[in-house]
Amino acid sequence: MTEAHPTTADPGRWIRAALVLFPVGTILLGIASFGIWQWKKDQAEDHSFKYAMALRRTISLEGIQRHADIVREALSKPDRDLSIPGYLESTMGAENMGYTVRRKRLGSDKSNIDAELSGKQRPREVVLALVLYSDDAARMESSALAIAETLSIAHELTGEAVLRTLRFAIVPDTAEALQELKEGMRRDDERLLHLLVLGGPDAAVMTRLQSALETTKAGTRVIERAATTTPQAALQSAHELKALLLHAAERP
Repeated sequence: MTEAHPTTADPGRWIRAALVLFPVGTILLGIASFGIWQWKKDQAEDHSFKYAMALRRTISLEGIQRHADIVREALSKPDRDLSIPGYLESTMGAENMGYTVRRKRLGSDKSNIDAELSGKQRPREVVLALVLYSDDAARMESSALAIAETLSIAHELTGEAVLRTLRFAIVPDTAEALQELKEGMRRDDERLLHLLVLGGPDAAVMTRLQSALETTKAGTRVIERAATTTPQAALQSAHELKALLLHAAERP
């Protein structure tokens, strides 16, 4: 009779199995982790979208009049360089319009204010709606209405999805403010594709602006928006400008 020999365990088999199964497990774990991350990201974006939609307000004559009255009064006072940025920061912020407002201080009093809809696919390509303000009494009404128009458009567009970054900037009409605009885009490696300037800037202002932002060198498309003199005219202009901005920024 042939005697049965006990089977000898092959340790190499377990090692080979481990070498096969370990990478597979790592891949599966990676896929699962990515799925969880994507789900959380989608949930966060959905929550942010719903929050923004709840804050959204349609462009209206009443809204433009309200903003213009407040800004007009602020522009007429000596502390305009403090009160205007303060009003913009509060009005456009998370609790009112849902934007993350950036305030870049220029010295002890002046500040650049901007807020944006970040581009979903090409965030470094920028569409900029810009308002310059100063203590020039002749430009006070057009500046107040231009700022009111910008705020009304921003309020209606909060939460809007765009492919390029759509930025709203309201800054003092100084060389330092314009230089900071240019340097900010340079630091973030951004390209200014479209520049829409509100308030009916005169030729001298546009020359300084285009020189400071180097729009010719960058190939920027520059559009000068005519000054409005009444809230009714600003309302019509706001609807037109909104369409121009969305066309330039491109919806998904």
